[in-house]
Amino acid sequence: MSASISTKLTKLLNIRSPIVSAPMAYAATPAMVAAVINGGGIGFLGAGLEPAEKVAETLAEARAAVGESKAHLVGVGFVGWVLDKFNTAADPRLQAVLDQQPGAIWLAYGQNLGKYIAQVRAHNAAHGRNTLVFLTVNTVDEAIRAMNEWRADVIVAQGAEAGGRGSIHSPPIREFLKAAVEAIPDGPPILAAGGITTGAQIASLLAMGAAGVVVGTRFLFTHECMFSDEMKKVLLEAGPDSTSRSSAYDAIFPPGIWPEGIQARCITNGLVSDYEKGAGAEDIKAKIASGDRDHMLVYAGTGVADVKEIQSTAVCA
Repeated sequence: MSASISTKLTKLLNIRSPIVSAPMAYAATPAMVAAVINGGGIGFLGAGLEPAEKVAETLAEARAAVGESKAHLVGVGFVGWVLDKFNTAADPRLQAVLDQQPGAIWLAYGQNLGKYIAQVRAHNAAHGRNTLVFLTVNTVDEAIRAMNEWRADVIVAQGAEAGGRGSIHSPPIREFLKAAVEAIPDGPPILAAGGITTGAQIASLLAMGAAGVVVGTRFLFTHECMFSDEMKKVLLEAGPDSTSRSSAYDAIFPPGIWPEGIQARCITNGLVSDYEKGAGAEDIKAKIASGDRDHMLVYAGTGVADVKEIQSTAVCA
């Protein structure tokens, strides 16, 4: 068993390790989340575009995998615009998760996240629970708002290096973390996110004041990751500077659905060159759907080149 590390986050959650697995929709699995929790941290599932029944089912599977004593450490991440569009009376996605008493709800990328934070707080008050709210921020101003206006329990400072969704306005994580800690020194725990794949990086960020670190890309290189074998092969072959943040990866979504400045970071491939040459959304979507290796969406952060093999999540966590 690894030694315990004491931070604001570990004290808040009564856990041994300040490692948080990112809520990676269509990548994180109950088995991955369970391994992170059993390693002493806290794990998140990503709700993605799945309906209430499916999200609740996956959450129940993860909770069962860790047992009753640790079930509260399974969290679920939601994208704000997805809730805006699909969280309805007929498909109550957030409510279905809250009814299972998750340890935390993680919210990001929406025009009205306060509405869903209020729903979590109301559910807590009505049922005598304490589901925490994790909130992704991409600038210091957003971090200050998360503390003062939304009273987030945990703030996730997401740097420019982050894989998956992120902001074109985010500073590099070390710069961002330093500024956020200075801006709200007595606030809630601040987690560092973005391109974190090594123990040395984790130690450095904790020394800078992070209460924990969010690990995403590193856990893609695991047997438990939902990615296909071909996608994992792409990851293994990636070198330095292999990723890019680009609108090219957004063709699969309706125009304007993501908030301003929010784009995906993926392994750079033919999608980017096609986009830069003027390919339209329908053409790009067709190439993604074809399964062609040079047009796959493989989300990954800048630390992708640091990892050289596929392992069990338990080894990484």
